[in-house]
Amino acid sequence: MADAKRVFISYVKENSREVDQLCAILDAAQIPYWRDRTSLGPGDAWRLKIRQAIKDGALVFLACFSEKSRARDKSYMNEELVLAVEEYRLRAYGRPWLVPVRFDDSDVPLMDLGAGRTLDDINRVDLFGDQYAAQAAALVTTIHRVMGDSTADEATTLASIEAAGSSARPAQLRRLTKEMLPDPSRRIALDDLVTTETSRLVQAMQDETQFPLSLAVTNGPEAFAEVVDTATRYWALTEPLCATLQVAARWADKTALAPWTSAIQRVHSESNRVLGGNTALLGLRQLPLLFVTFTAGLSAASQDRWDNLKTLLVDMVVTESRRDSPTPLVSAIYPYLPFEGPDLVPHVLARVAREGETSTVALEAFEKKRVGKFHTPVAEWLHSILKPVFSEQLPDEALYDRQFDRTEIVLGLLDQDRANEAANGWRPSAHWFGRSTWRARHGYVTSLQEFTSQLTAQQHAWPPLQAGLFGGSVERAQAAIRAYTESFERIGWSSW
Repeated sequence: MADAKRVFISYVKENSREVDQLCAILDAAQIPYWRDRTSLGPGDAWRLKIRQAIKDGALVFLACFSEKSRARDKSYMNEELVLAVEEYRLRAYGRPWLVPVRFDDSDVPLMDLGAGRTLDDINRVDLFGDQYAAQAAALVTTIHRVMGDSTADEATTLASIEAAGSSARPAQLRRLTKEMLPDPSRRIALDDLVTTETSRLVQAMQDETQFPLSLAVTNGPEAFAEVVDTATRYWALTEPLCATLQVAARWADKTALAPWTSAIQRVHSESNRVLGGNTALLGLRQLPLLFVTFTAGLSAASQDRWDNLKTLLVDMVVTESRRDSPTPLVSAIYPYLPFEGPDLVPHVLARVAREGETSTVALEAFEKKRVGKFHTPVAEWLHSILKPVFSEQLPDEALYDRQFDRTEIVLGLLDQDRANEAANGWRPSAHWFGRSTWRARHGYVTSLQEFTSQLTAQQHAWPPLQAGLFGGSVERAQAAIRAYTESFERIGWSSW
């Protein structure tokens, strides 16, 4: 690598932490770089080496600025900038080479570049704030093009965003899935993308430093807060996978869903791995499975993609220790299964998500009875945290509410059908009940009546049956609707 072209990073030592993060991005994107800390060896004539690196070896020169760099009257960075400007003046106009990078909102120096231009005339990269991930991705893409790539590799770009530790990861995964899904030539890269994200989730679930199996404090508010915080971390960890699944369940041909069915299988296996530990924490390990199941259901059902819903939630059969036979995914998980610990945990999670309170404040509000409990706290929590994931598909709040209710009912009907088919002389019941039960008491929910009317009118032509749900049987669908409606109405009345 001695004579290889590399990105030159110019900075002051006070910005070493920010440059460490920038270097992590470049490493993840497989972009070689020159940095004084790692590129100068003992005994090197450092001035000569720096001059050679800038004039002969720099693909791109990154000039990193901040208030800390502006505060320095003297620095070796100033000498590097002088050399960079000399080199810039020799290069063809319009080709990216000298790139200002800001680590905060301070101004780029008005350094003379010749021909009436100054350094702040060049389009900069802002590696701070909410736009960090998008700006990092843009920088990586530009460098890849300078290196000779016509487009930056999607997986490499995503790796750079991961190295940045960005909260924008779900949005980036959604964007990449939208771009790659319609193009058959990019299916392998998309498969790799989903596999990598799934591995990230599973590996984190296996890391007891992130998801402990025992509580640091066994009781009291601290123990309660640890359970709540663990549940919140599970959502943050699973949200990126939900973002890509939301696109696939809506738009993919069912024959192209293999990356996501494999991902869900892996999540199920890890969620149900037999472990010992605190009961509440062990229960929470089911949360990633709940998140992906409801995401797939809401995305597919709200688009009437019954074929995809069947592929993802019914045809996918999993094996569980609590059941004697393989079970469709829709019956392997349901809202309250992850919450085997303190009764208030889902209520606090819902209030934290809805009101923006801390877990401590929310817990105190319930314990001192300043606020009442939710009728369906898990559903309220899911409703709140999933809303941003569906902001593009269901941008209107009333539409989102309606489709969320409809999805609960669809999943309930499919679970009821499974229960009916597995019954051996006893009266089975579904497990999928949520906000829609109490909202129906106020006239918000009409999906059950709509499904009943559609089935009566269309019979075998009813789209869910055409897709193979309920075994394609009118009688099975009618039986599921009757049994589920009875439980649904009973639960709705019991809420008041």
